[in-house]
Amino acid sequence: MKNQNQNKKAEDILTDDSLIENLKNANYKDEHLPKEELLLAQRIQGVVHVNREIIRPDEKDLLERRIINTINKSKQKKTMFRFGYAAGLLLLVGLTVIFQLANNSEIKDFASQIAASDSDFTQLILSGNKKIQIETKESKIEHSETSNEIKINAQKKVEQQTEAKESLAYNTVIVPYGKRTQITLCDNSTVWLNSGSKLVYPVRFSKDKREVYLEGEAIFEVSHNQKYPFHVLTRDLEIKVLGTVFNISAYNDDNTVNTILKSGAVELIYNGDSFLSQTKEKMIPEMLAVYDLAKKTLEQTNVNTKDFFSWKYGYVVVESKTLGYIAKKLSRHYNVPIKIDNLELANESFSGYLDLRNSATQVFEMIAEIVDIEIMQLDDQILITKN
Repeated sequence: MKNQNQNKKAEDILTDDSLIENLKNANYKDEHLPKEELLLAQRIQGVVHVNREIIRPDEKDLLERRIINTINKSKQKKTMFRFGYAAGLLLLVGLTVIFQLANNSEIKDFASQIAASDSDFTQLILSGNKKIQIETKESKIEHSETSNEIKINAQKKVEQQTEAKESLAYNTVIVPYGKRTQITLCDNSTVWLNSGSKLVYPVRFSKDKREVYLEGEAIFEVSHNQKYPFHVLTRDLEIKVLGTVFNISAYNDDNTVNTILKSGAVELIYNGDSFLSQTKEKMIPEMLAVYDLAKKTLEQTNVNTKDFFSWKYGYVVVESKTLGYIAKKLSRHYNVPIKIDNLELANESFSGYLDLRNSATQVFEMIAEIVDIEIMQLDDQILITKN
């Protein structure tokens, strides 16, 4: 006689109280269940197990009400209690996917497909995947108003076709550690990209919105246009501006996204502690907004904005920053590994002016005049120890 479990679908497995606990074991196997359906059920259960902890009690109640309403509307009252907890999980997975898709955008999807570069030089990748390598440490990329012509370091000229159907085609600039570049976009906005950064932007902006995507750190000087707001998207945050100057630091290996507003006004859009909605918060000049990626919280404080824009001019001003923080910044700037031999030393603070025209070793030697440390150059890295 054929075992009835052989006809079970993933939804049947998820609604079987005797099987739900077994699904938590990634190695669980059952020869009486269809292999593909069991695997699908395990994946769904796994996704929900990870995400359900972030749901607040009031949101859980809302989800339960939605489940009941959905079932009632589809006239499946007889099976409502059979679905029970698993139905809630299935709907939660669906809502999670819908929520993520709704907050995605074409430019973010495109950016995610750009492979990380292992080149030591700045790369300009034009639509159609044409790659242009820029070997200078500091570089300048200028787009004409029509984007038909691109100047590189005011010397080299590149022609780019910009037919109407390509209005949503994208260019990408990838700046490795140790390099920096300045980009003038077709709307005359200027972007200074710091070391280890990537900027994705349209060949031509759409008619209703100007939108770019950033990984890393950049200073934006946005040309004012009341009709066409300018949006900077990162992996976790969106900044909406009309015309302003601000800095944003959104490195993938940092735990926060920092936005510093020098002039004008911006609106920050982010996923807060609510699973079902986004949060919007405005900034005024001379403020620093820190978005915590883990906590999904944003805090604003008053700062001296000059300290956050100084790298554009070749120096850095730090105020009560730890040696660990400074080492991470300088490692990106000079493209050299910097190791501090113990946590206590890494947490020591320092304030001062760091001239980036000097070498990394020279910068730390200046710090050593104030903080009791010893600097050693070992092969291709810098080691910092207690003196």
